[in-house]
Amino acid sequence: MKKLILLVISLALVTGTYVIVTYAQDQEPQYKYEVKSMNNIHSETERKAYQKALDKALQTLSIPEGYELKEVRSGIQNKSEVWIFRYEKSNGENNGLKGEHYSFTVNKENNKILGFSWMDQRFESSEKLLSKKQTEKIAKSFLNRIEPGLFDRLENLWIRPHDEVITVDGQQMTVTGMKFKCYLSDEDTYAWVIIGPDEKIITFEQGIKWESGRKTEKWLHDSWLENTIN
Repeated sequence: MKKLILLVISLALVTGTYVIVTYAQDQEPQYKYEVKSMNNIHSETERKAYQKALDKALQTLSIPEGYELKEVRSGIQNKSEVWIFRYEKSNGENNGLKGEHYSFTVNKENNKILGFSWMDQRFESSEKLLSKKQTEKIAKSFLNRIEPGLFDRLENLWIRPHDEVITVDGQQMTVTGMKFKCYLSDEDTYAWVIIGPDEKIITFEQGIKWESGRKTEKWLHDSWLENTIN
């Protein structure tokens, strides 16, 4: 197996932008992406580049109360260019990687919502979970709102509890929801919805490629971001 090399060129002092290239030795770069901090985006051109996608997504998604836009990333997912938007609590509590956040990915070409994740202490695992019947009903309504007809194209594989871990007040906390996992045969990809005890959607992802493990980039997962970017 060829050794993977991660090259990071930091231009933060000048532009606030990091360009990161991951490549295998003796091969062409596999992908590249930029990481932009909202505090360092001053160019009107840069803002316009993602604002259209953001406005379109917010016609469907509802940002939780108390959250504000903190970061915009430009990346590659399944060889397509995407925007990654990250909202965190406006009061500064539990901000940063592995903290509380509401993040979503949007395809740059067609503004399609590829997924979102809401990591919040309200979903702490001590709460009673929904039944499988309740989970399926809510998943159907949500999927058809995100993309009309999507639910009928999916084959449900299973419904069961799913855990994630976040950091709240410096301590690890497990958040849990019911996961409705599906397979989309005409694209050979997977999709899922995770629903919290209060019937709110915790996570949605679609277009996930799986070959002896996940192949699709994990822009909504802080553990992946921590190992890939930082």
